[in-house]
Amino acid sequence: MITVHPIRFCRGDGSGYLELAVSGVPFGEEGLYQAFASIPANDGIIPCSLYWPDAVEGMWSEAPERRAVLVFPLLDKTHLTLHIATSQQPEHALYSYTMSALSSKVRSRLAYHMHANDAYRIRDIDKRLRSANGRAEVTGIYADGKGGRIVRLGISLPYRPNVRYQVVAIDDAGNRLDCNPLVLEDAAIPSSKDRQVTVRRLTFSVPIGAYRGTVCLYAQASDNKYDGAFVCLLPPMSDRIFNDCGTELCHASLDSGYDAWFRQQRATSLDVCDQRTVINQWEDTPLISIVCVVFRTPAQYLQELLHSILSQSYEHFELILVNVSGTYPEVDSILDGIADPRITVIAAPNKSIPENTNLGIAHSHGDYIAFVDHDDVIEPDTLYRYVSEIRNHPDADMLYCDEDKINENGRYEWPVFKPAFNRDLLYSYNYITHMLMISRTVLDQVELSPSDVSGAQDYDLTLKCSEHARAIHNVPHMLYHWREHEGSTSKNAGSKPYAVEAGRIALQQHFNRMAIPAKVEILEYMFRYRPQYAFEKTPKVSIIIPTKDHIDLLSVCLQSVFEKTEYGNYEIIIAENNSTEPETFAYYDNLEQSHDNLHVVRWPGVGFNYSAICNYGAQHASGDILLFLNNDTEVIAPHWLNSMVGFFVRPEVGIVGAKLLYKDGLVQHGGVWVSPGGCDYINQRCAADELGYMETLQHPFDCAAITGACQMIRRSVFDLIHGFDESLDVVLNDVDLCLKNNEAGYLTVFNPDALLYHNEYSSRGHDEQNPDKAARAIDEQMRFYARWSKKLLLDRGRYLNRNLDQYNGHFKIAHV
Repeated sequence: MITVHPIRFCRGDGSGYLELAVSGVPFGEEGLYQAFASIPANDGIIPCSLYWPDAVEGMWSEAPERRAVLVFPLLDKTHLTLHIATSQQPEHALYSYTMSALSSKVRSRLAYHMHANDAYRIRDIDKRLRSANGRAEVTGIYADGKGGRIVRLGISLPYRPNVRYQVVAIDDAGNRLDCNPLVLEDAAIPSSKDRQVTVRRLTFSVPIGAYRGTVCLYAQASDNKYDGAFVCLLPPMSDRIFNDCGTELCHASLDSGYDAWFRQQRATSLDVCDQRTVINQWEDTPLISIVCVVFRTPAQYLQELLHSILSQSYEHFELILVNVSGTYPEVDSILDGIADPRITVIAAPNKSIPENTNLGIAHSHGDYIAFVDHDDVIEPDTLYRYVSEIRNHPDADMLYCDEDKINENGRYEWPVFKPAFNRDLLYSYNYITHMLMISRTVLDQVELSPSDVSGAQDYDLTLKCSEHARAIHNVPHMLYHWREHEGSTSKNAGSKPYAVEAGRIALQQHFNRMAIPAKVEILEYMFRYRPQYAFEKTPKVSIIIPTKDHIDLLSVCLQSVFEKTEYGNYEIIIAENNSTEPETFAYYDNLEQSHDNLHVVRWPGVGFNYSAICNYGAQHASGDILLFLNNDTEVIAPHWLNSMVGFFVRPEVGIVGAKLLYKDGLVQHGGVWVSPGGCDYINQRCAADELGYMETLQHPFDCAAITGACQMIRRSVFDLIHGFDESLDVVLNDVDLCLKNNEAGYLTVFNPDALLYHNEYSSRGHDEQNPDKAARAIDEQMRFYARWSKKLLLDRGRYLNRNLDQYNGHFKIAHV
């Protein structure tokens, strides 16, 4: 018979720690006992944890009395009764103790005051030791995009097969919160402490909405309410985790430390002197013409613009100022005082913005023509950086740089570190903007912008020149500062409403010139567009789904495809991989009888080789376009297939991927970043409706890779690059396919308009659950990076600007 009496108590962050003296429990039998708490408010049971600090150290002694620590949630608006019982008879408590909020606070303060060392010895014991009852921890708290929060909860428990767990959320009075926890992952994996022991790992998503009070989350087994684990979050803890997660997801444009970063990075006067020394050694110094239209610019802004240009380390330029201000003393006094021979002032009547700009182009003599706005400023090394890029890449016919905004207090903010030329992003909005520079060679091949694109003349010119440019380069330096003031588009997009329609016209005319069948639509956000592509004859799509058993997953996937797909010309190839359950084959028979466009093919191999299975499925496909789709996906948006297929009207597109969400609505996949030694999903765990960095969560863009969970590829390209590499059985085969596609000269496009859920790990589980799988994964990773690392190093900056962390999918500034 055991006897228990309390020794001391202390409060921690969300948990209470009650130290007990226990007699009658032999060493080695601690796991036979468990703790739980009963809640008066709803007659509920919260599984708690019982720790035995002397479980190892004390095994050499025969001390009759043991020490145990009972860990329970702090619910200060109710009385909890704590219990200790045997696992075999949990309903018969061997010890009970009722804890009230007031007494717990008093006793805790006394413990910290009088026995501080002992209090800290037992506090947070749950973070230092393991419990036989299991473990729960909050892995993140994220914004849901609607003003609410989503709690991600990880649970580790002793493995029991065929047992389901549910999560309950309560407040500090013990009342249930109105929420619907979702299971995101349920896997059996080896224990990190002993790989011979299997543990159950679950991930739950708990949407708590606008609730901001104390929340206790506990998991319970369906067959045993005493089996589970809890975690309790006090409001300060929740806010801290939420803010930390917000910082994790915060991209470069929102970085509060950017101003300081930029001031450290920008060129100094000594740098400018060094650059002039370098320039003096150059044999070829092309003339750069800078065209600027001046219209009643505030004197300070105009003076600062002129100073920023005249301070350039590269001095072989001319500045063409087209003054359309009329009689305007504030401007006239400045322009009349200019004595530099490199500056030409042209007084002209104010016509449309394109006509004013074209006048400046007509008076230019440069080998390259650059455009700046009359109220902005550039860095003193701007032209030096551009000409350096031209020297390194003589075929560069279009160039642009990184830019930010300078507010009315002189603070630099909202930096945009742009990728290399990204055609699909350009088809959504003019991300290039400043400072556009174009070679005379290309400019002479295009018609200058007419008045009907007034306000979007830079977009129009960019699109036209992109049709003829040999190469388009980003100059990855922060060189252009877009000034924010009430009259500027940077601060007030509504200041030029006509420009939105002008941008649509410019993009539509581009597609017309390129003979691309697309209709441009204006989106809700200012200056944002979406081309809707259309085929004369819709191509056939072969949807290839590798699968093994798990008909619960497959049926949901197929039902969503059949019921939610607007696109009509498709077939489904089920690539069967060594299923063993009779129900699976009965299900296949029923599918083939019910759907003329569905076929099951049985891969003749053994084991699991995703690449070989997909290649086998492709051999049996008759479509012009192949779509490899995981069996654990679920269609959300009915136009998903139309949207993905549409990109293939453009011959340069080879692969298209989809926007995948977790079931709780957070982003699971928004493209893939790939660098030597690492790759992962872009914008993961952001709310689905967020814009993302450079709005990459809402607009198509060209990326290094997309996930194989929903990977569409042109059949001719698939054959050209010999499909999936079958030496990559499991990992990185989808990324490898994309890199081969890119190397062959085709684009890999992320398409956020194709929206699906992805229940990752629900079918195969984690590779680490088996030592052989883990070793195979490592071997395949090494083989992949041995093949691609050199190429990835050369491509550095192509998809992620060099100023951004190349190993982070949330577009962080590289603080190096």
